Amino acid sequence: MAAGDRIFMAKESTSQEILSNTKKIIEDAKAKPKRYGMRINLLDSNPATRVKYLYDAVGMTPAGMNFAGGGFDYGDWGDIWFVKKNRPVMVRTDGTVDYELNHENHALKLNGGASDITKTSYGGNAMSEIPLIWVKRWTQNNYHFVVFCEEQYDDTYKAYAHTDADGNVLPVTYFPMYEGSVVENRMRSLSGLTPTASMTDEQETTAAKQNGDRWDKQSFSEINLMYEMCTMITCSTNSQGKFGNGNSQSDNFLQTGTLNGKGQFFGYTSTTQAVKVFYCENFFANYWKRLRGLLLINGVYHVKAVPPYNSTGEGYTNTGLTPSGTSGGYCSRMEMASDIGRIPTVASGSETTYECDGLWFNNTIVAVALFGGVRGDGSRCGLSYWHVSNPASSVRTSVVASLSCKPPVAAA
Repeated sequence: MAAGDRIFMAKESTSQEILSNTKKIIEDAKAKPKRYGMRINLLDSNPATRVKYLYDAVGMTPAGMNFAGGGFDYGDWGDIWFVKKNRPVMVRTDGTVDYELNHENHALKLNGGASDITKTSYGGNAMSEIPLIWVKRWTQNNYHFVVFCEEQYDDTYKAYAHTDADGNVLPVTYFPMYEGSVVENRMRSLSGLTPTASMTDEQETTAAKQNGDRWDKQSFSEINLMYEMCTMITCSTNSQGKFGNGNSQSDNFLQTGTLNGKGQFFGYTSTTQAVKVFYCENFFANYWKRLRGLLLINGVYHVKAVPPYNSTGEGYTNTGLTPSGTSGGYCSRMEMASDIGRIPTVASGSETTYECDGLWFNNTIVAVALFGGVRGDGSRCGLSYWHVSNPASSVRTSVVASLSCKPPVAAA
């Protein structure tokens, strides 16, 4: 050290303050929950490259069916809470869980013994339990951003699919393990039944609510969350390519329960067999599913994020978004409806580009949304296939509905 150089020593109080602040920064960083995000490039037509991981998802290996090996490859997603905590359960009509089903053989209870998945006398339904997911959604330039968190990271994170009609955010929600079958005027989610078609929107809703106060048909918020969960874990917008084609090009509808022995996810390259995501069989393909919460009113999408719902649009949000392109074509663009979810707006794509799924629309009526596709639609079927061309009074042999259930607040 040269003569005249000085050594500056921090005061003891200053050193302690620096140490304390450093420890606080470290502890705050540890306390922040992990976030798993994705960015979808609207200008990239390749379903395999348009999705990029963000935050704690960066570097993770995507999931998807191993069609050659006949099993599902979880990649790095098997231990992430919304995959790991998803489970098949029997839910009583009061919205509480009776028991958990064997994950690989739903004919059995998890702890042994025969389950009630085929018993129409059972006082409840077979449902997939979806743990709470807080979601932040936004648009920037030509990108859609979706971020998942196990906790509410800040007040921009919402949990619409887990919110009941009273505004309560619930720790779980229930999606249907099977397409809806009406037995003695009550819609059921049970195995070994033929899904019930040829009903109006009102008739379906009435049948669903016959289960109890916590039951309804599936909603746009729930369907959108399923799309996001599946897109997140596969890092792709080609749902058929990642999960299976489903019963998408077949002469016959499938009864419920054909994948009871196949676990959480399963699918085939065949176009005549069922597909399963998050324990929900035929979530797309086989029959169209009529939803609540998304209407196309004279060419403008109206959406409602949480119940209660109706088929008139009263209390819905006018998104200002209008579908265009060739009705019956493939969806080439979706827009983010505020922080609620993605809505299909342009049908000018193909079976191998953008969303890889179809879009039907009628801009001159009040149309209730159908989702997922039917057994004759082939490659148009999938988690992005929407049909907004029929009024609530429409009766079709290709349209059914599926159950949704919110647990009682006391169980939260």
